[in-house]
Amino acid sequence: MERQLILTIGRQYGSNGHEIGVKLAQYLHVECYDKAKLIQISKGTDHYEEMKAFYEERPVNSLLFAISMNQIQPHSHEIPFTRIQQLFQEKSGILIGRCGNAIFRKNQRAVRIFIHADPDIRQQRIAQWEQISLKKAARRMQEVDEERMAFHRYFANECWGQADRYEICLDSGILGVDGCVQTIINYLRGRGLLA
Repeated sequence: MERQLILTIGRQYGSNGHEIGVKLAQYLHVECYDKAKLIQISKGTDHYEEMKAFYEERPVNSLLFAISMNQIQPHSHEIPFTRIQQLFQEKSGILIGRCGNAIFRKNQRAVRIFIHADPDIRQQRIAQWEQISLKKAARRMQEVDEERMAFHRYFANECWGQADRYEICLDSGILGVDGCVQTIINYLRGRGLLA
């Protein structure tokens, strides 16, 4: 890949959005920036604690944390958004979650993607991943999605998962992981971002 290409992937819990991002990164020969990778990068920096909370997509429900963020910058998103923009300054890559659609909204080389699936399918996946009952998986799915919604509202000041905030919204329950990957690749080619 010669020119810069940034893919951001928002995802419902249990939709396999992370796996889709990893497979796309392998296909495109680019780095996939997920929670673990971003935390590893931020270790040892001046803003590690703030960045760690952001990279973990933790909803900000700590008053002290919110106050400390606002004392550093007038807007809660400026430090983490700037750090991620710097990370992608001259290289291609895939960003999983972390308000990527908001961070790169004005970047012409960025494609904002949202992955979702039917709740029953997601519950089955979560139950299998976490080795828990379907009932617990349903609660877990709701908790994680609510946390992501609160996180997105706090940092991006917008509704998480809303279709008009993304270029592509795909149902992984219908397409599967490989079908989503192929659809995204076809879209990139159709948009002239990939040869």
